[in-house]
Amino acid sequence: MTITLNGLSERLDAEATTVRGLLKAKGWSFPLIVVKVNGVLVARDAWDGAPVADGDAVEATHLMSGG
Repeated sequence: MTITLNGLSERLDAEATTVRGLLKAKGWSFPLIVVKVNGVLVARDAWDGAPVADGDAVEATHLMSGG
């Protein structure tokens, strides 16, 4: 499938059909990630069931904290 991830076209395996699967496929395990699919914020506890489909626009932002 092909999605737009952070403004860039990405081709992914069919296994990355949820937000959690997408993050796993990309190797992203940062503790503070905010994800939107087609402009809709996806809560962390919903990542396992939140679908990512062909043609979707996904924004995944890694938040940094500290002082």
